[in-house]
Amino acid sequence: MVSSGSLDELHAFARKIGLKREWFQDKRIPHYDLTTRAIQRAIAAGAMPVDSRTLVRKAKICKTNPGTDVYV
Repeated sequence: MVSSGSLDELHAFARKIGLKREWFQDKRIPHYDLTTRAIQRAIAAGAMPVDSRTLVRKAKICKTNPGTDVYV
């Protein structure tokens, strides 16, 4: 799970759906890995699912153009 907003928003949403902060992965694309149940909770809470190819493509756009809001 990634966010088009700030890391604070990502962590707040993660807390909202029951994820622990220590599960956060601060790598090239800061994210949380989700189980099937967590995906269901995230979608129920308003997350928009995207496939990994779309995520990587949009993450590259964000990296090239900081501040660009292109993925959820």
